[in-house]
Amino acid sequence: MKKRIVALLSVLILAVMMTTAFAAGSLTVPQHENGPVPSVVDEAGLLTDAQRQELMSQIDQVERDHGVRIAVVTLKSLHGKQPGATADSILDRDYADGTHGSMVLLLAMDSRDWYVSTDNTMRKRITDEGGFKHLSEAFLPPLKEKKYAKAFQMYAATADEMLGYYEEQGEPYDPASDFNLLALIIAVVLAGLVAIGVWQILVRQLNNVMHAVAADTYLQQDSVALTEQSDTYLYTSVTRTRKAKSSSRSSGGSHGGGGGKF
Repeated sequence: MKKRIVALLSVLILAVMMTTAFAAGSLTVPQHENGPVPSVVDEAGLLTDAQRQELMSQIDQVERDHGVRIAVVTLKSLHGKQPGATADSILDRDYADGTHGSMVLLLAMDSRDWYVSTDNTMRKRITDEGGFKHLSEAFLPPLKEKKYAKAFQMYAATADEMLGYYEEQGEPYDPASDFNLLALIIAVVLAGLVAIGVWQILVRQLNNVMHAVAADTYLQQDSVALTEQSDTYLYTSVTRTRKAKSSSRSSGGSHGGGGGKF
């Protein structure tokens, strides 16, 4: 009888411990069938197995170093949905467990849409203004050349750079802060010295030039015979073509980032 009671108590204690552990895990980490959602989901099949593994290793390292999630998700189609809303939904559903923020780069191959969605925590580190622009300018060139693995690597590397800057400086990275007044002064001085040097060389080459006493000296007589003149306006043709460009979000809302076409 005592053995049965002890066995029953052991089973109950084990069940309670397993339930508690599962509940704690489900509160902090989004779960798929086999655990947390991987940070690279290539539904569109843009990467080889080797490229995907290499990218996963790179992103995992960045996520561990900074306590964030920076996922890459490729889709064959948006099925009529908006890229921004889709990226936000994926971020909230699958990657909301970044301690210091979460971000996802979404690609939709049928519509050639790309979109980066950030939560409000990541938004403080990679801002919608200068930060988002710097990030997108890093991965867009290879993306437009269909070098997808390279584009995703640049996305991860640039995010790593910007997150490291935030941790070291205590403020988000802004390309405008790279402006160096001393470098500008040096450049202006060097340009002035070059201009003076060129001017002096040209002056030395003008040995046969002398000042004229009157302006008539500069006029070649009988060189022009103007008998009649008139101005006739025909027409002006103006053609305007809309230029596609990336767009970022306003400062409101629960998500940041932006997107465009590639």
